[in-house]
Amino acid sequence: MITGSQDRGDGNRPGTHLPTRAVTFWFQTALSLLSGLMLGFSFPPSPFGILACFGLIPLLIVIADCRTIGRGLRFTYLAFLVFHVITLNWTGGFSHGNDPYMMIAGTLTMAVHPLFYLLPMGAYIVLRRSLGEIPALIALPAIWVAYEYTHSLSEWSFPWLTIGNSQSYDITGIQFITATGIYGLSLWILVLNVLVYVLYSLRAQNRIRLRSPKGILWLAGIMLLFSLPPLHGLVVLSEIEDAAGNPEGGGTVAVGIVQPDLDPWQKWTMSRNETVQLYLELTDSLSTDGTPCKPEIVFWPETAIPYYVTTARNSSILNEIRATLDTLGVALLTGAPHAVFYEDSNDAPASAKQNPLTGQRYDAFNAALFIQPGLEEIQWYGKMKMVPFAERVPYADFLHFIDFLRWDVGIGGWQIGPEQTVFVEERTGARFCAMICYESIYPAFVADFVRNGAEFISIITIDSWWGRMSGAFQHRQFSVFRAVENRRWLVRCALGGISCFIDPYGRVHDETELFTRALLCRTIERRDDLTLYTRRGDWLAQSCLWLTCLFLAAGLGQRFMNRNRELLWKPE
Repeated sequence: MITGSQDRGDGNRPGTHLPTRAVTFWFQTALSLLSGLMLGFSFPPSPFGILACFGLIPLLIVIADCRTIGRGLRFTYLAFLVFHVITLNWTGGFSHGNDPYMMIAGTLTMAVHPLFYLLPMGAYIVLRRSLGEIPALIALPAIWVAYEYTHSLSEWSFPWLTIGNSQSYDITGIQFITATGIYGLSLWILVLNVLVYVLYSLRAQNRIRLRSPKGILWLAGIMLLFSLPPLHGLVVLSEIEDAAGNPEGGGTVAVGIVQPDLDPWQKWTMSRNETVQLYLELTDSLSTDGTPCKPEIVFWPETAIPYYVTTARNSSILNEIRATLDTLGVALLTGAPHAVFYEDSNDAPASAKQNPLTGQRYDAFNAALFIQPGLEEIQWYGKMKMVPFAERVPYADFLHFIDFLRWDVGIGGWQIGPEQTVFVEERTGARFCAMICYESIYPAFVADFVRNGAEFISIITIDSWWGRMSGAFQHRQFSVFRAVENRRWLVRCALGGISCFIDPYGRVHDETELFTRALLCRTIERRDDLTLYTRRGDWLAQSCLWLTCLFLAAGLGQRFMNRNRELLWKPE
């Protein structure tokens, strides 16, 4: 209820948003479900990202009529439970049922992760009761963005559902994230929700008529805010040359992608020679004259080589790979596990593994290896952002005693990589980074690589763990933001799809189908210009965090004043 600073959202007096007869548990439940449905279907593969711009309004109406904080939080949980069931149902792998652990973990993710959203909405509810609805509504966009930002910082982080990710199909409307990053989209979405909610509240209380000058001004302001991103995008896209063409000049590199379409479970049990031979044959086919271009760098997907190929035991296989690359004259970026052994076990972290035969301690990395023709040195990068529990128990060096909770398909129990490596291809001088699967959803993390010299971005992944459910489609769509934020070409190589190239403006090229064998080759531009977001990172989200702290301090101060008013103002 919009009544100024005196309203505490108690909902126990006349003038609430809903008619008295409708303020019932079931009606509030229906509104909460509606919010969850709208938010859920705003995410890929649904193309209706516009729903996110209004998805919180039903929940805000419910919260305005809740007498207690607890009641508001219960309806909040219900809304976000529905949101999670729609967007994250793929995490359980229910379409194939191959892994009981995956199904249990997916169910827990859908049930537990909505609790995190009690933090921003709980802060809003508390501010609403202490400062009033208008200040709380002003604070809500900043609170939400601050929550999304802080939720991306720890080893418990899971920023998959950043609300700005709902806009991945609107290429025109997302061009401004070169300045703000994905959190600029989140802020825009939250401000729209708040403005439309306020207009609804004023209209419901007969304090404004939509056809009056004031109502028209409100509608015009909302429409202007809604239209600014696509208008800006139209200007940006109209000024660029067609980036889909193969650019000419020295600042290019020919890139090949091998999508073998192997079963993500069976590949761990295939013979070592069989796996490598398949990839080498496909790479040879990719390098023949019949392909669109002759690649200078070829990409294989995440853990394409599912064993420690750099150890002495597998030296003959590594030599065979080198010989083929020398013959073809191409460099190779492949996913593979990588081991670093400790001469002294006392130097190993608590989470390190132990060789059961020799007792030697070692760290295992989900890595990307860069092998170049004619060069002995292998550049490597160890994955640094892990899927909690699926790849590494969060803070495993301290919580190693619960390591039994991790997923055990493949190798698992990875160590965090030591540094953000930018690979250098010696013949062309091309510089690039290799995100490994889940890492690509961390915007500032990717921007760090670009700021350190990456001229294009690559992502190697599996994604076919999840069948044809929404996970693979969401992951592909989220890659669009990383390309646009940094104005870089992005190369996406997946085991069973979806593989593609994405240009610096978010347009997708040569996209493959899921569960098909495919070979791609394209000449892409190498770029060294830096966007504002690449240079400054999450400046907007950090500003929202500081603003949130100020609002919360004001709210706590007001609650203290309210509780101690008589004591503070009691005459002596």
